[in-house]
Amino acid sequence: MTGDALSVLAEECAALSAVLHGLGRADWQRATNCPPWDLRELVVHIGASIAVRGPLPPAEPGADRRGTADYYRRPERNTTEYRQGNVDRTRELAGRVAADVPPAGWFDGVVRDTLAYLRADDPDRVVRIIGVGSMRLADWTATRVISVAVHGLDVALTLGRPAWTVPPALDLSRDVFVALLGGPPPPALGWDDGTFLAAATGRRALTDRERAVLGSDQERFPLVS
Repeated sequence: MTGDALSVLAEECAALSAVLHGLGRADWQRATNCPPWDLRELVVHIGASIAVRGPLPPAEPGADRRGTADYYRRPERNTTEYRQGNVDRTRELAGRVAADVPPAGWFDGVVRDTLAYLRADDPDRVVRIIGVGSMRLADWTATRVISVAVHGLDVALTLGRPAWTVPPALDLSRDVFVALLGGPPPPALGWDDGTFLAAATGRRALTDRERAVLGSDQERFPLVS
């Protein structure tokens, strides 16, 4: 699942970039389903979430290694402080970058630099991720795929367009969501991977029938917020 995460990241970013370059000036001011961000701020958040500006630091010797699913099990992710910090940092960064270059071009530059650093590194190297701990570089890269896929869905919802998530990103995301759920979703749900992505991340509300099929597992949703 994680061995090819870098190529999946490149493909998912390219799919998002193609959409961004087709937007008009008014689109960037649209309100999103990630308030209080407008679309320009949301795209800046996506870029900031994947940005790598140099080799990631090595993990401390003896540190417990965390996997891709563990990244999302951190309790602080569900706190008001964590979310407000994301909002504030993004709005501050958006105020600085948007005046210099168009958001789509800025995003492309972040992707280009990030992919260059990651391609020059060893995917099996164990690195230190701030706020998380020790992870294989490939496992951390997989979390970046999910970040772009999920927020790409936010962009699609904002624009009123069908999701464009690439199949390899759906495959990778599904593996992580299955781990977080403790097993695959019940077949009776009839979910394809795109529906699972939307439901697992709260971009699609569960129906009454789906809650009945999930039983007590419904309380786990969203699996990733």
